[in-house]
Amino acid sequence: MHSLSKIASALISCLILSMAHAQSADSNRPESPQRPKLPKGMVAIEPAALDLLKLMTDKLAAAKSMQFDALVLSEYPSIDGIPVIYSTAAKVALDRPNRFDVVVSGDGPSSEVLFNGKQLFAYSPEKNLVAVSNAPRNIDEAAKFAYDKAGLFFPGDDLILSNPYAHLTQGLTDAFIVGKTKLVGGVETNVIVMAGRQLQGQIWIGAKDNLPYMASWIYLGDKSLPRTTLQYKNWKLNTSIPSTRFDASRFSKALTIEFAQPDAPLN
Repeated sequence: MHSLSKIASALISCLILSMAHAQSADSNRPESPQRPKLPKGMVAIEPAALDLLKLMTDKLAAAKSMQFDALVLSEYPSIDGIPVIYSTAAKVALDRPNRFDVVVSGDGPSSEVLFNGKQLFAYSPEKNLVAVSNAPRNIDEAAKFAYDKAGLFFPGDDLILSNPYAHLTQGLTDAFIVGKTKLVGGVETNVIVMAGRQLQGQIWIGAKDNLPYMASWIYLGDKSLPRTTLQYKNWKLNTSIPSTRFDASRFSKALTIEFAQPDAPLN
C-alpha cells in the first residue's frame, strides 16, 4: 500500500506545476543578487502597480464561484542543459467556501484534484488510483493540507485563495508598471513586473475587467533559473457550477491509496 501511495503521489505532484513553487522552504536557497541603486525619482515598488494587483485579487477573492482554464508552459533544462518546455493544461472550478476541482492534462499522465468540503481526492485516470484523505473544511486549508501532506499543487492555486493579494505580495521587493498591451488574452492588459527573493517576472491584468490573463515567472532559488508561463482564459465568475463537478462518486471504482510525500521512504 505504501509503495502504491508513493508512486501515485509522485505521478500526480511531479506533473502539476504552478506558482506554488514560491511557497517552498528557502532556507538552503542562495540570496538573490543585490539590486543596483535605482535612478533618481524611481522607487522599487510603485504604489500604482500594487493598486492594479489589489483590484485583481479583490475581484477574485470576492467571487462566490470561479471557473477558468490555464495553460502552463514550464521550461527546464534537459540532461544536456538545453531548455525544454513542458506544457500542462488545467480546467479549474471553485465554489466557495469549500469546494474546488482541477482537471489536469498535458505532457505526461492526466490527473484530477477534487475537494468536496469534506475530503480531498487526487486521481490518476491512467493508473485508476485515487489518493483520499480527510481535509480541513475550507479552500485555503485544503490547499495547504495538500501541499504539506503530499507536495501537491496545481495551476492557478494561488488565485483561488481567500487572500491572493497577501500570497502574491509576500516577500515582494520590486513592482512597477511596464505599460499596456493588446496582444495578450485578446484584451487590453496592464503589464506589471514583480520580483522578490524567490522569483521574478510579469503579470498581465485586464485593463477593464481586472482579471489575470498571463503570468511568467523565473524561480531564483534554482541555479538553472527555470521559467513558468501561465496563460488564463475562459473566465467565469459568479456563475452556476453543476453539482456533479464536485461529486466524488466518479472515483468509486478506483483503487484507494493514502496521500504521501513523493520522496517519503517506502515501508
